[in-house]
Amino acid sequence: MVAAMTAIRRLSLDRVQETIERLKLRISERFPGSGLAGLAGDLEVLGGTVAREAASISRPILWVWLLVAASTLILGTVIILLVSQVQVQGTPSWTEMAQGVDAITSELTLLVALIIFLASWQTRIRRRRVVAAVRGLRELAHIVDMLQLTKDPGGIAGVTLPGTSHSPRRELTPHELARYLDYCAEMLSLIAKLAQFYVAAFDDPEATEAVTDLEDLTDGLSRKIWQKIMILHQEGRVARPGA
Repeated sequence: MVAAMTAIRRLSLDRVQETIERLKLRISERFPGSGLAGLAGDLEVLGGTVAREAASISRPILWVWLLVAASTLILGTVIILLVSQVQVQGTPSWTEMAQGVDAITSELTLLVALIIFLASWQTRIRRRRVVAAVRGLRELAHIVDMLQLTKDPGGIAGVTLPGTSHSPRRELTPHELARYLDYCAEMLSLIAKLAQFYVAAFDDPEATEAVTDLEDLTDGLSRKIWQKIMILHQEGRVARPGA
């Protein structure tokens, strides 16, 4: 069952990577040399690293568990020596027994606390790696937003004020603008999809929250983009577009 689920995840990631590659080709064909085409290429490269990074994050950190084993061995040896000393001394007094039990209890408590700390240390390391990866995806999402920021459908509809010397150049036709905005929305969706693979095999609340925050961000940005697309369609200036 686990193997089947892993195969499904790999297949899903492959499909996402294929979609990113097709999106890059579509953008390059329609807007060659544009910043959006370059960003799609960056997303394709990033998508190729997600599988390796996600697999690495999901694997146990070997050196942490070596520390756990070494610490268990050392403290276990100390506990055995303490018990041996009590046995060698013959019949101990109540005070000596209490001191021996207290020493052994302290060592056991230290051992358990150390194991818990080291195990949680591994989780914190994994969490930092997920958050760092998601931070990179967030940056990419903001770059997408910057690229579509000046793509104003109001200017094409003729409802804005005349441009100034510092106004952005508006060279896209309504159809081209609709495709450009649609590509931006698709890219945001794919960014959110890539983030999901980081927590697919790492069930950590804080890491999952970071991914959820990214999804909320991309959803919000996509809604702004689709509002622009709807303005274009409401004006009746855009026919049903192709790729």
